[in-house]
Amino acid sequence: MGSLSTSRSYTSNIAPPPIPSNQQQVKPPPFDPYAATESMTHRGRYSYASSAISTINSPRRVRRRKDPTPFNVLVIGAKASGKTSFLEFLKTALALPPRRRPRKQDQPEYQAPLPAEGNFVPHYLETEIDGESIGLTIWDSEGLEKNVVDLQLREMTAFIESKFEQTFAEEMKVVRSPGVQDTHIHAVFIMLDPSRIDRNIANARKAQTHVDGQNGVHHDADKAVGALDHDMDLQVLRALHRKTTVIPVIAKADTITSKHMNVLKRTVWDGIKSSGLDPLETLGLDDDSNSVIEEEDEEDEVDSDTLPQDVGDSDTSPEFSPVKDFPGDRQVSSQSVIRHRASQEGKGEEVPFLPFTTISPDLYEPSVVGREFPWGFADPYNEKHCDFQRLKEAVFTEWRNDLREASKEQWYEGWRTNKLKHRENSYRRR
Repeated sequence: MGSLSTSRSYTSNIAPPPIPSNQQQVKPPPFDPYAATESMTHRGRYSYASSAISTINSPRRVRRRKDPTPFNVLVIGAKASGKTSFLEFLKTALALPPRRRPRKQDQPEYQAPLPAEGNFVPHYLETEIDGESIGLTIWDSEGLEKNVVDLQLREMTAFIESKFEQTFAEEMKVVRSPGVQDTHIHAVFIMLDPSRIDRNIANARKAQTHVDGQNGVHHDADKAVGALDHDMDLQVLRALHRKTTVIPVIAKADTITSKHMNVLKRTVWDGIKSSGLDPLETLGLDDDSNSVIEEEDEEDEVDSDTLPQDVGDSDTSPEFSPVKDFPGDRQVSSQSVIRHRASQEGKGEEVPFLPFTTISPDLYEPSVVGREFPWGFADPYNEKHCDFQRLKEAVFTEWRNDLREASKEQWYEGWRTNKLKHRENSYRRR
């Protein structure tokens, strides 16, 4: 009882807090029923909060990172043409350093591994070109065979058109899905084997000699014709024409001499131009030099039959035709190509801008980028050894946006127009 009375007396002795006077009282602000109107008007679409601070810090406004711009290429070629080796080297050359590669948890859902579509297998990597984040998808394909190339081309054409079908189906929706990526095949690399090109040239010469012998006419044997096989190479180019941009690439540049390669490049380009399948023309390039400049010194003309004996002439490297321009004074050739052309002036021999040449690294030495021989080293990044560096600069840097635009504005629109016309004709027949 004594302790209870003590605690009561202790609490009763505590003075109550003073009551503030009228001068110290703060009057509440007057109630404004329209005060919330302004906050409702200026609310952002990323947050329902009315305060500026909560809107800025809202997690709905924070994006993890900008989605990379899609760029899709397809690699095709006959069996044993170096197609897969080129694809693997392309992935290595364009990949970002390990420390700059995005983590898996930072990647959007669409960057998940793409499934294979028939005989077409995708390889996705994210790279950066001229400060732009690029989502590169490289499609590998089945090696072409002459006896079944018709069936393979049907599948290849259906694969390319299926990307147009995806875009067309999205455009027909009442409410389109947000964030749809461009899946069009923007460019196709067709790999050409030098040994097969030589066989095509030899077979064409035999056929031409037989015809001319019957007519009593003999042509100069130095003129190489028929570098592309009509039953496969030209058939592939014609099937893909007006569907995508096909870029020819001569593989295995380390297996032949520089002069031999120059002859093959001129002969291949002559066959493409004469067939009306110029890929540069579809990109709107001005070809003032007809892509091939004749040699000034006729004594330097080379017979391809004697080219294998020209080993050691390492001073002659592939040259390029004068710089061509896009509409709007946009130059195709990079500064390295311009410098290369300037350094080759006066040699009297120039070769076409296309086809490119490339060297793939040795699969037996994964740590070495190139090919080691007893007499030297073949470096794919050396412009005197092959055109891979120029291919990389032209296709993935200078032509990238134009290839995407051509895929959308030319190839897809042409396909879409034909599809709608066919559909309209089908309705009229009913």
